[in-house]
Amino acid sequence: MFSKLAFQNVKKSMKDYTIYFLTLTFGVCLFYVFNSIDSQQAMLDVSARQEDMLVLLTRMMGYVSVFISVILAFLIIYANRFLIKRRKKELGLYMILGMPKGKISRLVILETFFIGILSLVVGLIVGIFASQGLAVLTAKMFAVNLKQFEFTFSMDALIRSVLYFGFIFLLVMIFNTISISKYKLIDLLTAGKKNESLKIRKLWVSVVLFIIAVGCLAFAYYCILDNGMMTLDWEFTAALVFGALGTLLFFLSLSGFLLRVVKSNKRLYLKNLNMFVLRQINSKINTTFVSMTLICIMLLITIGTLSSGLGLADVLTKDLQKTTPYDASFTQYHYPNDPEYELPPFKEELLKNGVNLSDYTKEEQEVEIYNSPITYKAILTSRENMVPNGYTLESMEGTFIEAIPLSDYNAAMVMQGKEPVELSENQFILNCNYANMIPIVEDFLQKDGTIHIGGVTYMAASKEAYENIVETTQMFMDTGTLVLPDAVFETEGFLPRRTITNVNFNAPDAEAAFFEAVDEAYKVGTDESIARPYSMYYSRQEVLDAGAGLKTIISYLAIYIGIVFLITSAAVLALQQLSESADNVQRYRLLKKLGAEEKMVNRALFTQIFIYFMMPLALAIVHSVVGLTVANQIVRQFGNLDMVANTIFTAGIIILIYGGYFLATYFGCKTMIRERR
Repeated sequence: MFSKLAFQNVKKSMKDYTIYFLTLTFGVCLFYVFNSIDSQQAMLDVSARQEDMLVLLTRMMGYVSVFISVILAFLIIYANRFLIKRRKKELGLYMILGMPKGKISRLVILETFFIGILSLVVGLIVGIFASQGLAVLTAKMFAVNLKQFEFTFSMDALIRSVLYFGFIFLLVMIFNTISISKYKLIDLLTAGKKNESLKIRKLWVSVVLFIIAVGCLAFAYYCILDNGMMTLDWEFTAALVFGALGTLLFFLSLSGFLLRVVKSNKRLYLKNLNMFVLRQINSKINTTFVSMTLICIMLLITIGTLSSGLGLADVLTKDLQKTTPYDASFTQYHYPNDPEYELPPFKEELLKNGVNLSDYTKEEQEVEIYNSPITYKAILTSRENMVPNGYTLESMEGTFIEAIPLSDYNAAMVMQGKEPVELSENQFILNCNYANMIPIVEDFLQKDGTIHIGGVTYMAASKEAYENIVETTQMFMDTGTLVLPDAVFETEGFLPRRTITNVNFNAPDAEAAFFEAVDEAYKVGTDESIARPYSMYYSRQEVLDAGAGLKTIISYLAIYIGIVFLITSAAVLALQQLSESADNVQRYRLLKKLGAEEKMVNRALFTQIFIYFMMPLALAIVHSVVGLTVANQIVRQFGNLDMVANTIFTAGIIILIYGGYFLATYFGCKTMIRERR
């Protein structure tokens, strides 16, 4: 009988709070899907390096899932608070009928258990099937082929989902038990007749607070724009503190300020049911300003992660085919002032230890790079094109510009299938492929274009920067390299900086065979291991694999965090409005008695919910415009960001999920009011 009553209560609650159940189900589904990536390896044709990246991705998702579970816990507990509040009168009737608080607590615990089990089972079933589709997306991100399809299942993701959500529902049960134990019968029976207590009663106070809020936000915007999110100084701290404070004061004061503004326009205030709508919003926001502030911040995080996160993933990986012109590049750094750190010549040292590089390669070429006697101050003559965080350029002024002999530069170009460069004895070119430096370098070339070495003036052979690359690496990072005739390097002031050996292997398995031979020759991984004859190396395949893995990790984290925060924000707003509509049935019934038409009442309800959903989103969009402006300036250091595509994608996600919750809330409230009227 007890279980039957609990089941009937759950069934009845589902009718009014379907959004709550669907949110729980979707949360479980999302949690399982992003924690089941480890099981997808069975369907993917991945290399050992890519398998390592998948392991890293799985580990990262596990760490983030702990944070996500905390967010979902707050959502479920907060939502459950509204459900209990809505049922206070029902719980009071149980007390009148003689049911002790202990049994009421057991009843509510049983109901929570039923809801938890149902949402967990449905969410896991949906998640298991949805995770099969994620394997296709993962294969595309890693640029690998799918093996023959096989149904995958992750026991680890299942156990983690059950444990995390089981613990969350345990907390909900404890919360409900404590809450019910504190209720008094008179409070339960009169809960529906109590109005929210206003935090601010005088309208002029709201206006003053609104002005202060705008001032705080303006100061926060100034600080973050000036700081550029590059250093954790007082400006960065001030931006966070004043931004949060301004947002809080904005919602605390908005209801009264909005009422004052609209009341000044009598035609708008007295039109249709605007007076009723405004009073409803005024009373609700004034008492939920804290939750509105948190929702606004979560929406800001959603917009930021979806826009900048996906954009950063694209920027970091889109040029990898261009930055890897050779199968591998080995670098030896030189230390003219510290001979003890100097490495022996690369090929000779390998051959000395029994590894002939030529046995594994079809092409080899060395590039000698020197520190020239010229500093960057010579070419940083213009400040018009400086990026906002220009202090990084100022720190470069004392740095010596690297230089490459023309013969080495041309040999590197020929190995890439490009045309060599011709220079006279008093000419030079500037190679620069770092996006933020290209305009500055070209400004120097067009306005001056001369350098002085050893009393000789050299003229730029081109007014444009050459954007080539002379080694395989992860990204374009050449901030300016001089290419000079070979004879110039015989003059005083040129110090060896590094030697790059570029190679193309002669067979698909030659790279693996070469590194296996090197590991054996230098006893890598053993107690007798000795230093290999190169400071660092980049392999094209490793760079491509790492780039694909990095893009997948950043994209999945952005989508995971962004969608969870978006769902949490929309679900809280939806539950607040559903609870508000249930409490205000009598008011809507009174409107009907006063002669308001059904269509007018529905329009008033739609307007109220629309404004309530739009206020935190509108302020979050304003915040994000400032935040993304700064974030994009940082991202541009690695390449140009496609703002249009990222904005459209983010807007589409918000319209789909946030807009879906808005419509579901409206139709749910309308049904609730119609049935109870």
